[in-house]
Amino acid sequence: MSDPASLMRERVQLYKDAARHKKTSRVLNVANMWNWIVYDSGYKLSEALFDYGKMEDALFKFQEKYQFDYYNDYGIRNPLRVQSALGHTDYIVNDEANALNIQDINYMEPEDYDDILENYFKFLWTKYMPRKYPQANSSESKAMMLNACQEFAQFGQYVGNINQQFVVKYGVPPALGFGTPAFVVFYEILFNFIRGIRGLSIDIRQRPEKVKAVCDALRTVSIGPGPTFAAFKAASQHGTDMNRGPDLFMVFLGHTILSKKQFEVYYWPYLKEVFDFTEQYDKILHIFAEGENSRLYDFYKEAPKGHVVIHLEMDDMFRAKKELGDTVCLCGGMPVDLLYHGTRQENIDYAKRLIDELAADGGFMFSQNKMVSYPNDCKAENLKAVNDFVRGYTL
Repeated sequence: MSDPASLMRERVQLYKDAARHKKTSRVLNVANMWNWIVYDSGYKLSEALFDYGKMEDALFKFQEKYQFDYYNDYGIRNPLRVQSALGHTDYIVNDEANALNIQDINYMEPEDYDDILENYFKFLWTKYMPRKYPQANSSESKAMMLNACQEFAQFGQYVGNINQQFVVKYGVPPALGFGTPAFVVFYEILFNFIRGIRGLSIDIRQRPEKVKAVCDALRTVSIGPGPTFAAFKAASQHGTDMNRGPDLFMVFLGHTILSKKQFEVYYWPYLKEVFDFTEQYDKILHIFAEGENSRLYDFYKEAPKGHVVIHLEMDDMFRAKKELGDTVCLCGGMPVDLLYHGTRQENIDYAKRLIDELAADGGFMFSQNKMVSYPNDCKAENLKAVNDFVRGYTL
């Protein structure tokens, strides 16, 4: 077996070659595995999410058992300890179902669009924060903020450490979504964090000019602390980073409530800027596109070839290959329904079909179609059989 440093170089090169539509010796296996990692470890979800040591232990055991090439996430997506330190979280942990559910949120009123346009950060501190974390207005606010800052620092240490540990111990490059500069168009901030699904659905019909104005003003921002896309672009050097897979990462979720025409208004101008940047600077963008995306293929066809990987969650991958395969590198394809309900051989046969039909001429990375989270999303014996097959199957 190769040493971690050699595996690291091999995996990064395979990622770059697949993204560039070069034929590779084998297909990368990308883990779209989320809360199921905790379920497979035997820990309760509430234990791992609030104890970085337990989460780390679960991840190490998982990698030793299944040997993935890349991960979307290392237990980083939901920093519940930070939110809980501020007295509130939008998430509900259900240990019995191994489920992390989120409530639809709304920490913004229609008139706040003007405040966001005037000063976005002032809006966050004077309106958003007091609404989401009402205890921050109490007499204990100073101690609460100090505790939250300490929790955030510990979370940052965990993020850096877990990414580095996977490099050193297993030769697995930094996580695609949370070890790589990650950005979203501002519409996603409204959808996921500020206005919510219901509120934003009303706004794009009743006050579309306001939504468009803030999207134009804020454009593309980072997920979590970090530079805006404009600042990231200004600091970038030409060429792709050979110490990681993609150079930047984007998540599409809010697009699921948009028609093609609405996507063109609220999403496309800012996504096009990112596409143009990747071509100009010779970078690679990895997109995790949730839901079903076929109505948006005309936009995805505008991606510069060799610069964009799209993980399609609910799409027919064989159709996507025919329509997009000459332009973008596709990722995904392995149905979680089959991983749970199918036999071992049925799973291996489907994995072989995906690789044979989608990877023969390059431009494909193997992964699960949905975010594997719940007990009924997957059976351990099927996942092990598929991963053993994919790892050993040469093109």
